[in-house]
Amino acid sequence: MQKFTDNLLIHIGKWAKSHTSEDRVALAGGVALNAKANMELYYSRIFNDIFIFPAANDAGGPIGAAAYVYEHVLGGKMQHGRLKNVYLGPEYDDEEIKKVVQDSKFKAEYVGDDVNPIADIITKGGIVTWYQGRAELGPRALGSRSIVADPTRRDYWRLVNDIKGREWWRPLAPSLLDEDKDVYFKDPTSHEFMILMFRYKDEEVCERVPVTCHVDLTARPQTVTRDQNKTWYDLIKAFKDLKGEGLIMNTSFNLAGEPLVETPQDAIRSFAVKGFDAMYMQGWIIYKR
Repeated sequence: MQKFTDNLLIHIGKWAKSHTSEDRVALAGGVALNAKANMELYYSRIFNDIFIFPAANDAGGPIGAAAYVYEHVLGGKMQHGRLKNVYLGPEYDDEEIKKVVQDSKFKAEYVGDDVNPIADIITKGGIVTWYQGRAELGPRALGSRSIVADPTRRDYWRLVNDIKGREWWRPLAPSLLDEDKDVYFKDPTSHEFMILMFRYKDEEVCERVPVTCHVDLTARPQTVTRDQNKTWYDLIKAFKDLKGEGLIMNTSFNLAGEPLVETPQDAIRSFAVKGFDAMYMQGWIIYKR
């Protein structure tokens, strides 16, 4: 079925190209969340540029509704431009975060934007939950509601999936410095939304970060620039300074059968009941032990 989907998307791409002569394409709709099929279309080189709307499924409906009302009801004019980030969800101010942290009774310290202690915990084998700023639009955790771990520790593939209550074989994704994407992947492009897969350059590169390398030597990465998400970028950079890899394991901060955590209280509850070692919560480090 996956191969059929891959071939069908390429067939439609060729049809669209022949009928329009356009060299850029935008994808939306539920099938556009199929990162593997998107990868096959990308590597086919039918188009020079591919944009995939991050909330491509029905969850993106409110964006279209808002655009329609803005232009057709309110008389506005939509601006043209490429979406660069999806940090569009709710956020919680520092005082609310502080109260939740203090009420939790966990040991905690305030470090602000200094993410070096978190990078140190990850390097030493800690599995860390990460909560900051506005929630992500769409189904992917992109550095606002994430679980982070060292991608070089092979057994963490099974361990992280076990903590989340998922099957052990489920892939885990990488977030990496945008400037390092060519270090890891074949002919990559910047992709902020984690719905386009790439092939690793070779098996040797894959072996360096086995937690984020699927069995077919692919991954579904998020490339990160400092302009898009300063603190998230700084964490990956700090990990690179310690470990030598400009890439971390990033999976969504949720437990089995649950959506991504949303409120600070959600985050504390999920952190408390599972085998995480520490949490970064908007300037605070919370320790399990």
